[in-house]
Amino acid sequence: MLLTWLVGIHGMTTGCATVGYLRDGHLPDIQALETTLGESRDPLQSLVLVGEMARLRASADAHAVTFPLGSAKLVLGGFLLVASGLALTGRKGARGLALQALVANAGFAAVEYVLMRGVRAVWIEDVVRAAAALPSLDPDQGFLLYRAFWWWIERVRFAVFDVGLFVVAAFALTRRRTKLFFEAAEAAAADSADEP
Repeated sequence: MLLTWLVGIHGMTTGCATVGYLRDGHLPDIQALETTLGESRDPLQSLVLVGEMARLRASADAHAVTFPLGSAKLVLGGFLLVASGLALTGRKGARGLALQALVANAGFAAVEYVLMRGVRAVWIEDVVRAAAALPSLDPDQGFLLYRAFWWWIERVRFAVFDVGLFVVAAFALTRRRTKLFFEAAEAAAADSADEP
């Protein structure tokens, strides 16, 4: 539950940053950043920076989709944060609330993945173009030039981090040992309430 609590914090901060960025509307200049790639000491670090800027720019271009998704991520991250915090204390009904938060966040991750396909296509195209402009790209790093590589990275990230984490946490909450923990915590809380 501590891990899902941290995921809730991450969801809240990511959603808040997305909403704030989209509301302010400051677009990064990717072309100017790409021209400085050749001057950089570490071209891969510059490529990561271009990737982040490309994500932001693609998100801003699809404002009608990304703003509501960012707002929903903020709300669901807060819900997961509260539910995980209550589950950590062993409060009555906290296990069921945590399961609901996990299912809601996993479902949202799937919907977000589907709706953000166009955004991913735009930023992956920008990253591949920037990688092709790297003058000092090693032959061992040629995989950076393939769109399929970036699409698979996104698929793995979605399966492992966006959905897989919630599935593992939900599985842990349904185990007998976890149920016994919550029953013991509820019994201890009832005993302490009965004492004068």
